[in-house]
Amino acid sequence: MFSRLTSLVLVVALVVAGFWGYREHKEKQAMLIKAENQYQRAFHDLSDRMNLLQDQLGKSLAINTKKQLSPSLTEAWRLAAEARSDVGQLPLSLMPFNNTMEFINDVGNFSYRTAVDRDGKEGLTDQEFKTLNELYKRSKKLENQLAEVQSNVLRNNLRWMDAELALTQTEKKTDNQIVDGFRAMEKTVKNNTPLNFGPTLMGMKSRNKFDVKNLTGQNVTEAQAAQTAAQWLGRSSTEGIVAQRNGKGAPFPSYTVTAQQQGRREAIFTISVQGGKVTNMLNDRTVTEEKLDLAQASQKALTYLKKFGMGDDLEVVNIETHNSIGVYDIVPRQNGIRLYPDKITVQVALDNGEILGVNSREYVFNHRPRTMAKPKLTEAQARTYVSPRLKLQETHLAVAHNVQNEEVITYEFVGTMDRDTYKVYISALNGDEVGVEKLN
Repeated sequence: MFSRLTSLVLVVALVVAGFWGYREHKEKQAMLIKAENQYQRAFHDLSDRMNLLQDQLGKSLAINTKKQLSPSLTEAWRLAAEARSDVGQLPLSLMPFNNTMEFINDVGNFSYRTAVDRDGKEGLTDQEFKTLNELYKRSKKLENQLAEVQSNVLRNNLRWMDAELALTQTEKKTDNQIVDGFRAMEKTVKNNTPLNFGPTLMGMKSRNKFDVKNLTGQNVTEAQAAQTAAQWLGRSSTEGIVAQRNGKGAPFPSYTVTAQQQGRREAIFTISVQGGKVTNMLNDRTVTEEKLDLAQASQKALTYLKKFGMGDDLEVVNIETHNSIGVYDIVPRQNGIRLYPDKITVQVALDNGEILGVNSREYVFNHRPRTMAKPKLTEAQARTYVSPRLKLQETHLAVAHNVQNEEVITYEFVGTMDRDTYKVYISALNGDEVGVEKLN
């Protein structure tokens, strides 16, 4: 009797163990299939977006009016941001891909700055055309390589899970068409000669080497990042909002968050992993009429930034407009001194004051209480270093970056010459010219 009972217990135990083993195997298989599907979706989205991006750059080269050029380049910026998000969802963390990510960043940054800094110009300047044409050629070559990888994936039923496994086998040579294709793309971008983006964007590129040590706060989860995006959009729930962690090639550990919206394009956020800070937000739409003046819209921008904890002492230092959208450069102040390294750019719809875009990366990474050197020159002494041809209108103390990317206490002189307005930054310590900026 005891032997039968023991046998029965063993049989039951084996059946239960087999059931749980089978169930665990099925769950594991389901997880692998889900991961593979996510990788495949991100990859094909990336291929489609790179195709659209190089098409958009090509269209921008053919446009000769400001009315059409600004939205065309803004669309290129949006596509570059989405392509960067797609790359971040692929299992490439074990493979260097930073040069390709930087190229996509450059396309987006150049498109954005060229879109908003029209300065009364209609078409592209000769230098802008030359740079954009080179970006177009390089993106087309990259898109062709990506299309070849996509063709291999579809023709040979290649799996991203196999590519991920190949990347983990660092001690032996791997033979994987996906890995080889992405390595070829990275090599192509790495071997390209550096482009001259002009002083504004080159300065931005040097300052975009963000030090994560400057971030504070605890790491946030994808769910928390989605909640932050919902708050910025004024939503009570995160329905339709998806956060994905960006890969190794991103400038800093971050999430790309997309928010579906009815009747308009999705909103896109970049949010830091540490601290959960929004560094970029794009909520683009067409604005057909202007009901607000620029002063009213600037108050909307200031109120919005203060609502999300970006300081109480903020000042608008430059205003531009394009397609019924106000673009505001805003800086915080410390003891009345403008802090240009902490600049925030805000786009405001002039029909209803909706915030359509925020670029706050410099603020997130640079803003802090500063111990500043006292000026050794008086304002009158500093004026002697400014061209007498410039008719001065106002003066401010300001912290600005010099060509070595060092912070310098300066006198900021604003004046006009030949119907154009300029800002001239003179070191308050020794009279050196730190920089000159032409305003729109």
